[in-house]
Amino acid sequence: MSHTPPAAEGQDAQQFFAVAETLAEESRRDIVADIVAHPEGLPSMKELEFTTGLHRTTIHQHLEALIDGGIVEPVEIPPGQQTKGQPSKFYAITDTARQIFDQNNVFIEDHWKEIYDRVDKPEEIQEAEAAPRPDQD
Repeated sequence: MSHTPPAAEGQDAQQFFAVAETLAEESRRDIVADIVAHPEGLPSMKELEFTTGLHRTTIHQHLEALIDGGIVEPVEIPPGQQTKGQPSKFYAITDTARQIFDQNNVFIEDHWKEIYDRVDKPEEIQEAEAAPRPDQD
């Protein structure tokens, strides 16, 4: 009898287990949930600070691990298109991670977006949420 989850069989096994290992840390799962929940799927650092309650340095460390694990990717507005006073760097779930999440029914977008919508956000977070976002290719 195999103890390997269905999504982990075959050529995707290495990616599945790498993602699972990276997400073993609760704060990383929280960050991923907040990215998934964001209305545009592209929160800024300011928004992640608010939604996670973690310090910027801690979030940065977790984001580096999530980026190295192929779960999250930074997405930036090109320098000539940046708006003064607005964030220019955002974070998105990679296509590979989204596929793994979908195959395993985790980080379901509708569920997390519904929770995110209920959060009472101060004006500065509402403004950050309304900031222009880069195009995702």
